Amino acid sequence: MIEGGCLCGAVRYRTEADPVMTGRCCCQSCQKLSGGGHADNMAFPEAAVTVTGPVQDFSWTADSGGTVTTSFCPRCGSPLFGRSTNMPGLLVLRAGSLDDPSLYSPQMVVYLSSRQPWVTLDPNLPTFDTMPPL
Repeated sequence: MIEGGCLCGAVRYRTEADPVMTGRCCCQSCQKLSGGGHADNMAFPEAAVTVTGPVQDFSWTADSGGTVTTSFCPRCGSPLFGRSTNMPGLLVLRAGSLDDPSLYSPQMVVYLSSRQPWVTLDPNLPTFDTMPPL
């Protein structure tokens, strides 16, 4: 069981599924969303994730031309998960919102081309300058 939620507790999620993929994204959108140099993400089948509580969505056009929608708590502002039209059927949970963030283990780093010089990387992880083909 993987569970998580926002800082104030108004929004909760849970899944019994295993992640389809995990990764650290260094794109500028994830930098802004996280308030740091990257975002750590875990993708799950959307149908396998249950969300309770109200969320606010914000959408934008990604460099791929697809639409990315991020969902956050309207009360405390915690970024919780996102969706992309380029990855239909997947819900991407923000690893920092997990109740037990130690369950997260990145498989790759994407958007290395946007990485800030002060973000250190695990040299054993594969890296991609942008988003690899799905």
